[in-house]
Amino acid sequence: GGGGGGGGDGPAAMLFSGREAVQAYVGSLPPFLAADARSLLVASRAGWMSAQQMGMELLSKARDAGAATLIPSSLQGVRTASDGKVEAALLSVPGESEPLEVRTGAVVNAAGPYAGVVDALLRGGGGEGGGGRELPLQNEVHAKAVLRDDLSAVPGDAPMVVWTDPVTLPWSEEEAEALLEIGGFEASLAGSLPGGFHLRPYPGKPHSLLMLWEAIHADVAVPREPPEEAELRGSLFAELTLRALSRAVPALGGYLGEDGSMTANVSVDGGYYSKAPDNLPLIGPAAGGPRGAYVCAGLSGYGIMAANAAGELLAKHVTGAPLPEAYAAGFLPERWESEEYRRGVESGAVGKGFQI
Repeated sequence: GGGGGGGGDGPAAMLFSGREAVQAYVGSLPPFLAADARSLLVASRAGWMSAQQMGMELLSKARDAGAATLIPSSLQGVRTASDGKVEAALLSVPGESEPLEVRTGAVVNAAGPYAGVVDALLRGGGGEGGGGRELPLQNEVHAKAVLRDDLSAVPGDAPMVVWTDPVTLPWSEEEAEALLEIGGFEASLAGSLPGGFHLRPYPGKPHSLLMLWEAIHADVAVPREPPEEAELRGSLFAELTLRALSRAVPALGGYLGEDGSMTANVSVDGGYYSKAPDNLPLIGPAAGGPRGAYVCAGLSGYGIMAANAAGELLAKHVTGAPLPEAYAAGFLPERWESEEYRRGVESGAVGKGFQI
């Protein structure tokens, strides 16, 4: 099985079975998918965008509107007035012996994987703050590999492919026995592994592929204050992901030598996904923090897709504008102050957000 997204103005999603599914998915493209793929979900109203370019566009517009940046600097805490409301942020700036005081009535914690650390600073800001539970954020390693597709294994205009079935990697009998002898993570590679590995063509020259598989770092524990550089399995991650994707796209097996080594030109980088146990974002006033402290964090694997909507919702909280009744309450950080809600998430009685 598998799934993917492609552009178009058709229905939001279409479900096909059998060879009809494969034809509907690849259309006029060369038959690059595995011949035994039986069912596919095609999301036609989908596409991709450059996160870096989007970020630069937003930053440019913010600066045009009068925003300023102070890089590098780090938050040391907040100062509150006698009524418990934020009145200044205290920043540490290299070369300055005393914290820089920036007078403001609102501080937004949008620190990504460091949101839990910043939240502790805000809750210790004095005034009416200092209470509440820690933000229930969990950090996970997220890695991606970019492969130079010299073999043209995947057409440049192919849609994204997500293979959802479990997979057993194509090891030789000797390789599988060696992995089992090592034990631990390596031993797990000899058995059935979860699906979810995916790829899409990466724009530009030379023709490249973007490859991801979260399962390869699922066992890596990340502390609440994660290191700046994520602990990645580097070339091993790339090889394992390539082996898995060769199940979905057999031509990718051409990048694996007869001795099992990877012959492809691949680069690997990564960072963190940050999410709450219900996999829904935290957007709104910081629970337990001083008035004027806000959170916008925990957007998991859908951060780029949801970033603009999350920012708009957070801005409504800060400015006091009317909130969308349909969903604003569901994202409030204060939901985790409720023992009933926490138990509901643990038991499965409370639904969870979509996991990418």
